[in-house]
Amino acid sequence: MKPTSSPRPETDRDLLLAFFEGNCPPEREEEARRLLKTPAGQRIAAKAMDRDIKQALNDPRALLSEAVPQPSAELRERILKEIGRRSRRHNRLLKLRMAAAVALPLILLNLLLLTQLEPRDGVETASRKIVVPAGEQMHVLMADGTSVMLNSETTLEYPSRFDRRRREVKLHGEAFFTVAKDAKRPFVVQTDGLSIRVVGTRFNLNTASPGITSLYLQEGKVRARELVSGQERNYELHPGQLLELNRESGETLLKSDADSTQLMGWMHKRYYFKNTPLRDLLAFLERNYGVECRVCDESLYRYTYTINFYNESIDQILSAMERITPLRIVRINDSITIYPL
Repeated sequence: MKPTSSPRPETDRDLLLAFFEGNCPPEREEEARRLLKTPAGQRIAAKAMDRDIKQALNDPRALLSEAVPQPSAELRERILKEIGRRSRRHNRLLKLRMAAAVALPLILLNLLLLTQLEPRDGVETASRKIVVPAGEQMHVLMADGTSVMLNSETTLEYPSRFDRRRREVKLHGEAFFTVAKDAKRPFVVQTDGLSIRVVGTRFNLNTASPGITSLYLQEGKVRARELVSGQERNYELHPGQLLELNRESGETLLKSDADSTQLMGWMHKRYYFKNTPLRDLLAFLERNYGVECRVCDESLYRYTYTINFYNESIDQILSAMERITPLRIVRINDSITIYPL
């Protein structure tokens, strides 16, 4: 018996809906991105987003099973305010699309940003900012076709409209970029200690690690300029390479054949730790699970962990930590206290 496959999209609407749902044939993804730049494509996307917002916010049971947590009241209120403030302001379209979370207790939001591409000459464009809270992730799809997956506690700043010569954003935190190819308008990311310039490529950028900014290239080509040492050294990365920058000293390390599974596992709720100090592991829990951790004895910070997680809840992770090291961990709601045995 031949395996069944998703039907081939026949209309523009079918194509965009398949693209949003992740069922678009690979050979037609570029066509879908081009369609998103047109007024007709934006109208289709806006209607789809309005429908999903109504379902997700007014009848969350239609999308979310009992196993998936609903957004907090604070997050829900912020989404509603954002929709009310921006959705009918001139021709600027900003639509939010709720999606079920992949793993407890993280909430995964999909955010479709439809911005005008080319401002008039001499007109300043307003800056917008997305702030992803602890314990959440967000997917941003820009009007030029660029897709950005934002990790917890990440900030992305971007203009309301890209200009005609280049596309520039600012990032603090961690994100995976899939940049739409446009040879006439390079895509520039400004971040802590690095300026990154690409045309069309896929890369992971992380400034969340203490004192380190890392850039991993999965596909294409990236040019990075180091801004810490004052020498403004330039690097050209090829697929599989990892550039690490010490933000204090300005020292850089370029690695080949980096472990992509470890670097990008966060997008699939896979986390890998090797000889990781307790302090850093607790910082990870606070950032990705939205908890507060307190250690009662400073001597406990001498412990390190080599451990992997996939889709585990916060309680499963704490239980594993207790099995590895002589600790007693008490969790009350979002507060975690660690005692020596």
